[in-house]
Amino acid sequence: MSTEQLVPRPLAENELDRFLELDEIAFTEGPASPELDAINRELLELDRTIGVFDGPLLVGGASIFSFEMNVPGGLVPFAGVSWVSVLATHRRRGVLSAMMRHQLHGLHESGGEAIAGLTASEAPIYGRFGYGPATKAVSLTIPRHENALRLPEGTEAVTLRLVPTADTIDVCDEVFARQVSKRPGAIVCTPAWARVHAADLSEWRGGGSRLRTVLAERDGKVVGFTRYRTKPEYHHGVHVGCVSVSGILADDAAAYAALLRYLVNIDLTTTTALIGLPPDEPVIHLLMNPRAAEMSVDDKLYLRLVDVDRALASRTYSAPLDLVIEVADVFCPWNDGRWRLYGDEKGAHCERTDAAPDLALGVRELGAVFLGGTTFTSLAAAGLVEERRSGALGEASRAFSAYLAPWLSYGF
Repeated sequence: MSTEQLVPRPLAENELDRFLELDEIAFTEGPASPELDAINRELLELDRTIGVFDGPLLVGGASIFSFEMNVPGGLVPFAGVSWVSVLATHRRRGVLSAMMRHQLHGLHESGGEAIAGLTASEAPIYGRFGYGPATKAVSLTIPRHENALRLPEGTEAVTLRLVPTADTIDVCDEVFARQVSKRPGAIVCTPAWARVHAADLSEWRGGGSRLRTVLAERDGKVVGFTRYRTKPEYHHGVHVGCVSVSGILADDAAAYAALLRYLVNIDLTTTTALIGLPPDEPVIHLLMNPRAAEMSVDDKLYLRLVDVDRALASRTYSAPLDLVIEVADVFCPWNDGRWRLYGDEKGAHCERTDAAPDLALGVRELGAVFLGGTTFTSLAAAGLVEERRSGALGEASRAFSAYLAPWLSYGF
């Protein structure tokens, strides 16, 4: 069949089984357990799920989750692109490009979310569609013999309680909700996703224990929590197990430190791995010997401005700015051209203009700087942003900066 006939369309309900099977094939995964299959079917929004067919054969698929994301200034609608799959037999035939175009053009034409994002299985794929790396995640492995911490005042007043994870969904979601407004890039957790985060499926254990939850409490109120697994290992009869931590969230430094101290002192383990942290996570400052922790940094959220004007006007800015930005966007041509952005910490406006540009860049780079995790200055040093007016780089970098590093609060 010709490339022209490989056109995305919405899936019918009776085609969902084939969509789920396509994802298993594309991501080299085994058949899902009944529990995981039920989760997948609950989370997928059928009206935002598309497929590409070659005759009766489903050869490509993609979906969008309807989220709210925190950006500087508050929450905005966010299109979480996921489940993007193409059969190996149909690669390099324009299937992925057709699905990306269908999603982005559809959002624009319908007046849907002005911002889309995804996590990429392979980093080079999505830049050509205008997605820029907007957040990073840090993972730390702390050896047991180097677990000394600088404990803030009030740590001893925090009590910890190990509770069955299934019983903590609501209370942990309350803690999570209190943290969303503090981090650009954090996604509001819906009840369905809260249940997913507490799910303890065999596919997700990786040979480890059940998912365990510890609550931090002060004066009878839950002020933080952590979830983790332990994995027993032995070397010449000696326990060398690992603690794998999926996250720590706390209302204050003392609650955070109490949870961290617990995690780095679990018996019969020799390392504690904290996975997917914000780049400025407190643990880095609390370790007495931060050099002893093995650290890795990964790209996480790739962000795409669907409509440049609506997206830039949806956030606030750390310093007053009045800039003309020339944006190059071949894939979504309605964004191509010059935009005047002006605003401050109270709000912003963005509109078309014929004025001379202060900065020139691609829409991919605009996605990278949107949450404040990447600066215009650093991109200019790499030759990816052009300063047309002296001083504009510094102005833009200051205005777009965020008080905390942007962080994707959970994958989708």
